Amino acid sequence: MKKQLATLVVLGALAALPATAQTLYISQDVPTDPAGLGHQMPWEVHAHTLGNYVNQLNVPGNPAIDAVHRMDRPGNWLFSVEHPSNLGGNLANVALGRDVLRFDAPAGSYSFFFCGGSVIGSLGRHTNVDAIYLEAVTGADSGDLIVSFDVPTEIAGVIYDPADLVRYTSNGAGCGAWQFSGVVFDASAAGAGVAVSDNLIGADEVPGGSWILVFDVPSDLQPSLGPPTYLPGQVARWDSIAGTFDLFDTLGGWPLRSEVDALSCQANPGRVPLLLLDKSGLTVGDLTLSWQTSCSQGAETHAIYEGLIGAYYSHVMKDCFDNLADNTEEVTPLAVSAYYLVVPVTSRDEGSYGSSFQGGSFMDRPQPLAVADRCIQAQTLTACP
Repeated sequence: MKKQLATLVVLGALAALPATAQTLYISQDVPTDPAGLGHQMPWEVHAHTLGNYVNQLNVPGNPAIDAVHRMDRPGNWLFSVEHPSNLGGNLANVALGRDVLRFDAPAGSYSFFFCGGSVIGSLGRHTNVDAIYLEAVTGADSGDLIVSFDVPTEIAGVIYDPADLVRYTSNGAGCGAWQFSGVVFDASAAGAGVAVSDNLIGADEVPGGSWILVFDVPSDLQPSLGPPTYLPGQVARWDSIAGTFDLFDTLGGWPLRSEVDALSCQANPGRVPLLLLDKSGLTVGDLTLSWQTSCSQGAETHAIYEGLIGAYYSHVMKDCFDNLADNTEEVTPLAVSAYYLVVPVTSRDEGSYGSSFQGGSFMDRPQPLAVADRCIQAQTLTACP
């Protein structure tokens, strides 16, 4: 006899499914047909997974997208445009290349997120924002904005190269309330140094002190565990711990004439809402776990963990993939009393295992101590947007 068991599920984070299963969100500088299914246009964003491309976003007014970031809040994106545009009348004021815009799909609205003219300075008036992401460790959707520029740009008396990533921290409300707070990725200090002529046009951060990077020209990145020259359509990774570059992903069928003009990883997995545990009528036999979808659009699937009641934090992986089909999972429980945790994951890392009350406050439950007992080694914890 099967009974419904509503589980407690919480904070999500990204998980490392096989590297070939990762999803990247990309835009291109010219009409491009990597999959032979029709041209992808410069004002579109497509999800790329295992050589497949699925349209995710079409920006009105048909401006070329210069940078993109998929936010945690469902249906929300950040992006910049290559040339001045009011997005076909969807903005009251014209956006410039140094601005970052936000699209809220549920609200059907476009707005200014980062007003470059207010925070970059007059010497950056010809600067375009070429790569963006929000830093999860400083707050996910409310985190610091990480930016690269298309030309050498002077900020606070220092010139930053087109392959550098710099940090802006919000110090108030509004798109002009951002304050420069230092360099994040110093291209000249990465390995043998990235050439000043190599423009970083797409970037994101991945767990373990690493960044994924795409450039506007074939780039020799040393020392490298990957190709001697990284070509358009090849996503490089800089591992700051190992001090090396390697190949993160190859976009299937990508032509040399086209640049990956914008790049983003999945959003963070977020949290699964707190649910009550229904113990009524439980009998020996299979159980069906049920839960609500994570509050973040980053969750690609859910992992199921099992532990012994009375030996809390003894949980180990039971099933690492539910395919987000119907947010239910049938399990055959242990012969002894067991508890179950549902963890939202992506192809990068795991999320929260839920929280427990300790020392007067709620604390996130830990991952299993042994890496072999986890679905994915890395974990990222963020609040709901």
